[in-house]
Amino acid sequence: MSVRFHQRDIAELTCNAVEQAEALFDQCDLPPLSRPLRIDIVEDLKPGCVALYHCGKDRIEVLEPQKMQARRSPKDAFAFLEITPYFQSVIVHELAHSNFDDAPCPFESCIAADEYIAYSMQIMSLTPQQKAEFVANSDLDRKITRDELSAIILFMAPTLFARKSWAHLSQRNDQCGYLRKILDGTILFDYERF
Repeated sequence: MSVRFHQRDIAELTCNAVEQAEALFDQCDLPPLSRPLRIDIVEDLKPGCVALYHCGKDRIEVLEPQKMQARRSPKDAFAFLEITPYFQSVIVHELAHSNFDDAPCPFESCIAADEYIAYSMQIMSLTPQQKAEFVANSDLDRKITRDELSAIILFMAPTLFARKSWAHLSQRNDQCGYLRKILDGTILFDYERF
């Protein structure tokens, strides 16, 4: 794992987030981060984007915290977080994408499953108080079905997708076991697009 940065304190935040992600993966008995991975702290990304995992290239780009703060939407599911925990949770999210890179997918794309895992790991990285605030802000006190977690919802309402992902996972008896079944292809969220 390598981090390219301009400020040492940002590199330390990034490394701490990597350690947190590794601990979460281990806690859930998910595949470890075994490939060499490069994280670049950058000053700009495409509009609306705060981080990007480059599939198949073992590379993550993340906006530096000040730029990330300027780009955040007040409507985002994580808008309540201070910038430091938000920045670190975004790193965990992107590392979860790298972990999903080798997951079996019988379709052209398994983006809903990929984002489900990434958002779930991002929320799992929060403190108990932050998770409680996330849940309170979500205002989802009903059963969430897997049908509500499609790529269409993801593209049209990513904040809602994040909230529904966590509500859905929270309703599972064995959250880590459920994530493992998604990673091994036993549980599918996506379908063939015509």
